[in-house]
Amino acid sequence: MSGKEVTLSGEVRIRDGFCSTTMNAMEALKVIGIAYGVYSCAEEARDCRVMLLEGDHPVLVIQEDISHHGSPQWETVRTMTNDPKQIQQYMAFRDMMAMFREMDREPVLPQKTAERKKGVGKGHER
Repeated sequence: MSGKEVTLSGEVRIRDGFCSTTMNAMEALKVIGIAYGVYSCAEEARDCRVMLLEGDHPVLVIQEDISHHGSPQWETVRTMTNDPKQIQQYMAFRDMMAMFREMDREPVLPQKTAERKKGVGKGHER
């Protein structure tokens, strides 16, 4: 079986002869995305962004803010790809990351509140 290998950092726990590693799920996804070419560190940089420039031939580029203050002034510094399939994969991964970030921001409801909303556990019903 061939595939990508990535190095993840996290907390190692050894107990009863077993070893487990706990890591931040979002950080793990980023590393996996970078390994497969569907994520860029430029997504996290303050003065950089990844943009899809649409036109006759769409292209995925990294842009840098060249202004020193005030409104950003974006300049393309590198082309990532102009392959439509790679662009589609990159944008799909970006959407998935955005969905997970949104899920991380949602408040976690206590179990009983969630059950009440679903109608579970109503004592007066048989």
